Amino acid sequence: MQGNRYHHLGWHHDIGLFEAAFSTQTFSRHAHEGFAIGAIAEGAGGYFCRGENMILPKGVLSLMNPEEAHTGHAAAGQVRYNMLYVSETAVRQVLDLKTLRGFSEVAPRDREAHVSGALARLARSLNDNHATDWQLACEESVHEVLSHVFALYGRAELRRPGREPAAIRNMIERVEAGVESGDSLSLADLADQAGLTPSYLIRSSLRATGLTPHGHVLRARVELARRLLLAGVPAAEAALAAGFCDQAHLIRQFRRHYGVTPGAIIRH
Repeated sequence: MQGNRYHHLGWHHDIGLFEAAFSTQTFSRHAHEGFAIGAIAEGAGGYFCRGENMILPKGVLSLMNPEEAHTGHAAAGQVRYNMLYVSETAVRQVLDLKTLRGFSEVAPRDREAHVSGALARLARSLNDNHATDWQLACEESVHEVLSHVFALYGRAELRRPGREPAAIRNMIERVEAGVESGDSLSLADLADQAGLTPSYLIRSSLRATGLTPHGHVLRARVELARRLLLAGVPAAEAALAAGFCDQAHLIRQFRRHYGVTPGAIIRH
């Protein structure tokens, strides 16, 4: 089991991600300046919070409000979890919220493992940050975590997404041009191109096309790699030219999009 890691997203509202993996470490009574949003991935964690002892098993969230005092320890041999630390200002900016409420429940169930999945994707993007779009992937994972927990457990009222055909078309054109030229695309750049806020762009893109902005980036990169492969470019070179961190990353994405590996392409 890997040790603890702490990632500081200096380019994205100074948000932090704590990858916790321990068995004997304990945390004395303390509080965080902003929200602490986590999901237990393995084992069980323990808290003393709000006047009672709590056991948080796998599949349960940990939702702490700013300045909420609590302790922490592994309650069942070892525990592994991902915890997002985010200020109130950052939540408002990421979700484009005017009214922000806290969480009434500390340890709700993670419905359909939605939050734990988004936190795990964020950790993977931060630990494997060689692809050209890794920051965009991180930003979308942060948005996914925050939009889900604050809508379901924090009574946040997010603006309902529209289809926004012109804005989404402009965003897709920017993605395709950026992938072709090897640009490092950011959520802010794509939102500015579309004339929408980043949060509304993600939700509108998903509603209109079934893909987030990062999903469109991956689609465009896989398509560019396919064209290069058909032109006879070796897979390792095609992977790098299309913005993938290595050939293995290309193979995984290629299989997801086309159902086969690049080596299974038959030219006629």
